[in-house]
Amino acid sequence: MSVFIPILPGDPNNQFQVVLNDAVYTFDVRWNTRDEAWYFDLTDSEGRLIVAGIKIVLGALLGRRSSHLFFRNNVLVAIDSTLANQDAAFNELGVRVFLKHMTAGEYIAELLLV
Repeated sequence: MSVFIPILPGDPNNQFQVVLNDAVYTFDVRWNTRDEAWYFDLTDSEGRLIVAGIKIVLGALLGRRSSHLFFRNNVLVAIDSTLANQDAAFNELGVRVFLKHMTAGEYIAELLLV
């Protein structure tokens, strides 16, 4: 089941846990002032790092370069709710741009509907 990741808008350092596919994951989402972009790290329920320093950009499968099992079965994407096709500014992540989790099967099904 697809899930929107709950990010607190306007907070430059979000750290929270989310249950995805019956497992707990910790997201550390932070704003990079130099790059003017959002990045995240993802750890499993035991605190083991899955990915680090992933830039949140539209149109990309976030974490796609990781060989971790999580990304073989799951997809994380940034969604622009206004279709402006612009990456999230500081106050826009969790407001205009959302981070969405889907299983690989759900992602493929969405692609086939387009």
